[in-house]
This record gives sequence, structure tokens and C-alpha cells, in this order.
Amino acid sequence: MHRSESSTRIRAAVLALSLVALLLVALTAAWGAPGAGGETNPTAESFSGSTDAAPAAQTAGDDADVIRLRNEMVQTDERGTVGVTTRAEIPDRVTELEVTLRSVDAGTDTDIEADGFVPADDSGPDESVWEWDGETADPSLTYAVDANDTVEGEGPLAVDGTHRFVDAGEWALVRTPRVGAVWSYTGQYEGQVRSERETVVAGEGVASQTMAFLGPHEEYVREAAGQRYRLIVPDAADPVASPDEVFGVFAHASTALQVGARDEEVVAFAAPTGEVSWAVRGLQTGDADLWVRDREPAGTAADVWTHEYVHTRQAYRTEASGRWITEASATHYAALFALERGAADFDEFEATLARGERDPDASAVLSDPTTWEGNADYTKGALVAGEIDRRLRVETDGAASLATVLRELNEADRPITNEDVLNAVEAAAAEGADDATAAEVRADAERLTTTRGTAETWGRDAHTAAFGETPAQVGYELADDGIRAAGEYRNRTVARDPVELVAGESLEAAVVASNTGGAAGSYDLSLSVDGEPVENRSGTLDAGAETVEHFEHSFNDPGEYEVQIGSERLTVAVSEPARPSVRGVSTASDRVAAGESVVANATVGNDASVPAGGEIEFRVDGETVATAPVRLDAGEEATVGREITVDDDGGSLGVGSGNVTVSVVGPVDEASTTVTVEGAGLISVDGAPGFGPAVALVSIVVAGTSLARRGRRGE
Repeated sequence: MHRSESSTRIRAAVLALSLVALLLVALTAAWGAPGAGGETNPTAESFSGSTDAAPAAQTAGDDADVIRLRNEMVQTDERGTVGVTTRAEIPDRVTELEVTLRSVDAGTDTDIEADGFVPADDSGPDESVWEWDGETADPSLTYAVDANDTVEGEGPLAVDGTHRFVDAGEWALVRTPRVGAVWSYTGQYEGQVRSERETVVAGEGVASQTMAFLGPHEEYVREAAGQRYRLIVPDAADPVASPDEVFGVFAHASTALQVGARDEEVVAFAAPTGEVSWAVRGLQTGDADLWVRDREPAGTAADVWTHEYVHTRQAYRTEASGRWITEASATHYAALFALERGAADFDEFEATLARGERDPDASAVLSDPTTWEGNADYTKGALVAGEIDRRLRVETDGAASLATVLRELNEADRPITNEDVLNAVEAAAAEGADDATAAEVRADAERLTTTRGTAETWGRDAHTAAFGETPAQVGYELADDGIRAAGEYRNRTVARDPVELVAGESLEAAVVASNTGGAAGSYDLSLSVDGEPVENRSGTLDAGAETVEHFEHSFNDPGEYEVQIGSERLTVAVSEPARPSVRGVSTASDRVAAGESVVANATVGNDASVPAGGEIEFRVDGETVATAPVRLDAGEEATVGREITVDDDGGSLGVGSGNVTVSVVGPVDEASTTVTVEGAGLISVDGAPGFGPAVALVSIVVAGTSLARRGRRGE
């Protein structure tokens, strides 16, 4: 009779524990469930994102947080067009997706084959907008784009033809598709949904960020001067310059041109000239993509390969008055670098710049493009850029040069004007000269850019005095582990594009300032957040020296921030920490005497792409008897434990003076945040052990951080 009554009590207790566990799971699911709300309200449970039309890749870590847009290009039977299929892989968290095709006209919607997309109402004259139907797993759009891009050539790089991009039949050198996207998604703790885009060629061919070649080809690769160079040589091309020569001018210019961060990869195409009448001798687009006609040599004073490479290092945008500096500096440096390498002599260098002394270009006002009858930015502009370069080197004893000016322009966060150019010239002169001399250099630069006056080319002796010794060439780049996240969750290198942090963490940046020139030079680095400077580092570097400057900035509020360090620009996405989940529970022993304690261990993990934080609470009969803080990096797992005393008071496991048998119940599944531990007291009856009259419940729960995900923008 005694055993039967005990068994009945045990079954009742187990049933009660099961009901409690199910209730806790239900409450947990309701507590942590993602919400649904407005499309753009950053404080709601539904969020939105977007990409520009430019096909630059945006990357993220976890597949669940990435919208993948893949453009597949293929040649068609219709000459002058290229076929494109844009495919989308959409995470479950995404509720809406709108894709804009900027390479087609809205009037051609009927020629677009859609699978899982429907036409939107807001298409424009030069774009076609499509909305995802919300159901198709892998939607796609198949369409054709015009391959031929023609223009009337202008400038010294112009030739007699009209094409900038073309489908020649057996091969095509074309722009990549311009596809934009906006989307909405749900979820608080999983991190932001971003896009990852790529363009590929179906069959023979290669696609870069903004250009694609379709057809048979050879690809050559070289890593040098902190960059990776890819040269695409079509079978239809007959290049004058060898790959080694092209890579040589790129590497020399990369080292000599200390104007800011280098792109990791430069992609160059040798454009066949046999069947095509090109409008220009070379063209640079995007961040670091370029093509040059196959008949162009590498290393002359009018070297197009160097000219287009210099454009990849110009990160600024211009207003009309500052437009001249772009082509002017590229033309000047192409001639100067050829002279420095010994590929051109001084007479060739001088002849290149002397074009700026001849009318009508000599009478143009550089800051006013409406006065340009010819190509003043390539000719007079190159001469003026060279004169500014020479004057800065002389007046600062090599501490500054035109590269100092361009480096400052590259750090501008808005389109530059000629006034910005003049300010940069004066600031560069002040690095090695007194204020009066710096003002005089600026005044001369102002006369040469805002009036019809022009400079004169200088002779060999003047050139040797200014350029004979390599000037200070101070450049900046992030160290190998340059971007780190620091705080109570982690202290390690993190990915960029964007940098993902949680509130309370700090961004740490290590920047290498190096002087590869032949004279001492100064550096001036600042870290700004949303355009506001917050830290500054400056100093002087001897020739050949380098130093590492460290920056740190804490982000306490969720939101998206634009961070700039020198010419490096970063997007920092800050969110609330995720909530850890309890994956298992155990006890150090299965029997314990009254008055003693038992250690309960909880295994906790973080499945989110951002760090997780919260308090683990150990509860007995609904009362918290111990807590343990949890701080986990993304993907990390840990075990936390606390002692629970077995006695006759509240917070006990079992009753009486006997032993306690402890068994584990839960977690119900890996997503659970609640586990329970069952204990039954053992007492002695007639000298024989037996079950005691009571059962106590131990709960281990996660107390998460605030569920309200706040957005700093749009409030």
C-alpha cells in the first residue's frame, strides 16, 4: 500500500512538471517571437533595406540574412544585345522585395520573362520595376539589354570611332547590368538583412564590377604593391603591351601615388580594335575597372594604361568648377611616372605638358568648363597640375606634392569645387612652408585655375631641383587586423561591409601611415562618425618610415553609422544583443544529502549573427535562488553553473533529513529558454529507504535584454 501511494504521487508530479514545461515553452515562444509592422519604422518589428543600382558586391555572413541577386549574362543571336537573367535567393525573413532594372526601358516590360515577379506601378522612362509575388522560392527576370554604347569622342584620348562598349558578334565588351533592390523583413535579434550581388558570364567570358567580356580570352593575374591585378586579353585582341609591362606600370603607379586606400583588385581589359571603331583610347568606370585599346603601349609619356589606373585612385566627386583636376592629374602623372621609370625622356615629358601653352586651350578658364573650346582639362589642366606639383615640392623641400592635394580631396564627403582644390593646395604648402609662402602658392594656383593665364613648362634644371629627389609620399591603409570589435562580448577582428556591432561595443581601427618617399613628410588622420570628427592623430614620418595609429569609438545606441578614417569609409550597423538559448542542463551529482548543495549547469548558446547577452536565472519553486550573466559571441557556446542548497527552507530540493535524488527534465528543444530539474526527497522508513512526501522544482531561465529594438535614424 505504501509503494502504491508513492508511485501515484510520483506520476502526478511528473504530469505537473510536464504541464509546467509546456507552459514555459509557450510563454517563451510568445516572448521571443518576431513581430510584423511598418515598412520603414526603425522602432517596429519589421525593417527595410535597399541597394544602389551599381553592381558592387555587398556581403554578409549568415545565409539566413542575405538576399542574393545573381546576374547571368549570355550572348544572343541578335547582334547588339546581351541576354541577362537576374535571379534572387530570398531568406524566409524577407516579406517584400522590389527589383529595379535600370538597364532596360519600362516600355519593354512585355519583353521581360518573369517568374515570381509582377510589374510594379512606379516604373520610370529608363527603368523597369518588378515586385516579388511573395510565394515563389527562387524568382527570376530574363531580359535583353543594349550592348552598344556610343558617344562622340572628345579629349586627347579620343579617336575617330564612336563606341565605348560594343557587341561585335563573336565577342562583346559591355557594361554589367544595373540592378537595384529594396526589401522589407522581420526579426529583432537575428541581425540586419543585406544583399550580396554578383554578375557572371554563362559560357566563355568574365565579369567585373561594372564591365564584362563575353567570348574566348586569356586571363593574367599579378599581385603587387598591395593590390591584385587582373588583365583580360580576348582572343580577338592583338595587344602591343605585354602583361608584364601592364602590371609593371600599375605597380609603379600604385607605389608612387600615395593618395589614399587602394582597391584590393583592379580589372583591366585589352579591347580589340580590329573590327571596332572605339570613341576613346581607354575608359575607366566603377571603382577599379578599366579597358584600354589593344594597340596602346605601356610606359610612354602619353601612357593610357597609367592614365586609366590613376582614375581608379580618385575617390572624390566633383562639381563643375573642380572637374578639371580629374583628367589633369591623370595626364600629368602618366607622363611623370613614365619619366621616373625611364620609359620616356625629359623631352617627351616636356612635350606632353607643353600642349597646355597653346590656344585655344591655353586661354580657357579651368574652373569654368563653359570656356573650354577644346580639351583644356587634358592639356592646360595637365600643365597646371604639373606646376602645382613642382611648386609644392620646391616650397616644402619635398614634404608635400600634388599627391598631398589629391589625398585630401579623396577624403571629401561631398563633391569638390575648385575652391576645395585651392584649400588643399594651401594646406599642403603649409606642411613644409610658412603661412605667407603657403598663401602665395595658393594665390598662384588660383590665378592659373580661375583666369585665362597659364603656366609655362620648366627646364631640366628646374625639374631636377623639384623632382630629382622623390618627395614625401605618405599614404594610409588599414592594418591586416585593422577593424576589430571590442567589449564584454568579444575582442577580435570582424568583417566589413558592414561592420556589425551590438550596443555598448567599440569599433577599434588600426591604420598604417607610411612614407615611401625620399624626404620626411607629415600625416594627419582623423576618425569621423556621420561627418563629425571624434578623434585625430598626426605626426611626421622620416623617409621610408611607417607608424600604426589606433582609433577607438563606442556605439551605445542601435542604428546605422557612416565612419570615415582617412580615405577609408565604413558602414557600422549597431543592433541590440541577441538573446542566448539554453541548449541543455545537468547536475554535478544525482544524490545529495540534506543541508548540502548540488551544482546545476546550463549549456547556453548563440545562434544569431551578432553577440548575445542576458542573465541566466536559477529558480526553485518559482523563486530565483541564483543568477549568472551570459555574454556570447556569434556562434559561441558556454556552460554556466550555480550551487543550489538542499535544506528545509525555501529554495530547497526535497524535504526531511534524507538524501535527494536529482534528475533533469528539459530543455524541450534547442530553442527553449527554460529547463527544469526534478528532485525527490528520500527518507528512511523502518530502516528501509523510500520516497519522501514532496517534490521541488528548479527552473533555469534566460532573462534577455530589452526586446525593443531601437533605431537611431528616423526617430
